[in-house]
Amino acid sequence: MFQCGQSIASVPEVRNLNDDSIMFDGKLAAIVFDFDGVIVESAEIKTEAFRRLFAHRPEYLDDIVALHERHVGLDRFTKFAMIYRDVLHQPLAVDEMERLGRRFKSIVEESVTQCEMVTGAQDTLDRFAGRIPLAIVSGTPQGELDAITERRKLRRYFTAVSGSPPGKPELISLLLGKYHWRPQHVVMVGDGLTDLEAARANAIGFIGRVRAERNPFPQGTSVIADLTHLPGAIAALLGGAAEAKLAVP
Repeated sequence: MFQCGQSIASVPEVRNLNDDSIMFDGKLAAIVFDFDGVIVESAEIKTEAFRRLFAHRPEYLDDIVALHERHVGLDRFTKFAMIYRDVLHQPLAVDEMERLGRRFKSIVEESVTQCEMVTGAQDTLDRFAGRIPLAIVSGTPQGELDAITERRKLRRYFTAVSGSPPGKPELISLLLGKYHWRPQHVVMVGDGLTDLEAARANAIGFIGRVRAERNPFPQGTSVIADLTHLPGAIAALLGGAAEAKLAVP
């Protein structure tokens, strides 16, 4: 069982991202990023969308939001099915699922396109892109993710931009196979347990991005407050077998 709530771990900072040492002596093959809450500050936008989507069911709203927050990073359609099954206790018809999806997209897409980037994200992309392969693995539907990354002029930084379906474990597996990245040389950055579990399923390294007092990750997970701390966290993660804290059982 995961234990939550530990403080942000201290990691050594690497200040000069232009130094060739940032390539970590060839130990780093690729970085995989979640999108919402890791590249852009859109996590609360998604939470608010669930509140609006189910505002007509106020007696269940707290439980619905709690379910969403427990499963940050999981695609919205899987969450809709979970909400109807586990909270509302009623069947979810296909046409209602599709209606919810359209409504959710209409609520979030413009806001996610316009919201601020996570501190350090732009600098990280500018300095790593072209030197280390970067990829996005997101629970956002593929078409919507493509549109948002194009509008934000972010697509050019990434070797791959992968949205749902399938789920994150499968998406990472596909990337590892397609680009022949060795799992022990790949690091994922995510903000939810879904991301950690996807990393574990593929035996790749993991760094959690946490906000304020919200830290969903188990003790021992390498975590950072924003991407300005990412180089130091990667250096610590890849520094040795005992200290690496790779996301494997």
